[in-house]
Amino acid sequence: MKLKRKINYFLKYIFLHPRRLVNLVSLNISRSLKLPKIIGAPHTVMIEPTNTCNLKCPLCPTGAGLIKRAKGFLKFSDFKKVVDETEKSVFHIRLWNWGEPLLNKEIFKMIEYAKRKKIFVNLSTNSSFLDQTVSEKIINSGLDELIISLDGASEKAYTAYRKGGDFNKVINSIKFLTCERKRLNKKTPYIKLQFIIMKSNENEISKMKSLAKTLGVDELSFKTVGIMDYFSKEDIKKYIPSQEKYSRYAVDSNKVLSKRGVKNWCDFIWEEVVINWDGSVVPCCFDMNNRYPFGNVFNHSVKKVWNSPEYINFRKQILSSKKQIPLCRYCPGTNKQTFVNI
Repeated sequence: MKLKRKINYFLKYIFLHPRRLVNLVSLNISRSLKLPKIIGAPHTVMIEPTNTCNLKCPLCPTGAGLIKRAKGFLKFSDFKKVVDETEKSVFHIRLWNWGEPLLNKEIFKMIEYAKRKKIFVNLSTNSSFLDQTVSEKIINSGLDELIISLDGASEKAYTAYRKGGDFNKVINSIKFLTCERKRLNKKTPYIKLQFIIMKSNENEISKMKSLAKTLGVDELSFKTVGIMDYFSKEDIKKYIPSQEKYSRYAVDSNKVLSKRGVKNWCDFIWEEVVINWDGSVVPCCFDMNNRYPFGNVFNHSVKKVWNSPEYINFRKQILSSKKQIPLCRYCPGTNKQTFVNI
């Protein structure tokens, strides 16, 4: 997030809401003291509109058919419960996880409700459903930021990973969205293209920069490809870029290592709660099959789950022996290494 946006974000969604500001200070104290039982509540909610998708991306658990938990859609009534319980502490809602959010027919109702509560909302999409009607709904919903996945500046590079996607359809949808936003004289949503750098597309970075300018988006971000503990070494070598500067990992003949190392820490479980479509809470988005469930916020309050025995014990393990957790063994526990400046 650029400096001016960061300042506006802080003023609009945190500073002008004293209880959120106090909560943020409490969380920072808990982080500094490394308290397993946290003072305060999460300031960010990632909530999953659905774990279904129209694409078959090979590194995505949904696309690869690796998600074993039940498929379904988040209900507006359940979303409303979470927002009502957390609006005094939460200033950011991420509407995505393991699925295509725009498949949920109540998604715009959710955005509009969160915006009425003065919460920053962003959504990540593969843009397959971004037609004229959906674009108009997105603009009118008040959505703050729309992240559009575009992992190629050509049809060949794009379809090498986005299996089942239509490159030209995505390009046309982005053109329409930017033009419609301008026609309606709206500043939101902020439109961000996200390009995951892989071996198949690393030679298109310059071309992607030119395309982003042509499309009139607000920002182009380059993200390093991530790996999960179930990937084989062959998978890793197939997708990690050839140029080391574009990878967050160092790979040798025997092991895969995070360049920053894996420390006994994790930003996410001290700040952010991840809620699946059915209300189950897990450490982060990498826990695709609920291996480490902390409770269910549709059956209990978010506050109760946030400091449940399961959550507290997991934080203790992170602080003592993070590498012993299969889910976490490759992860530095921060987003700071996820994106690269190019």
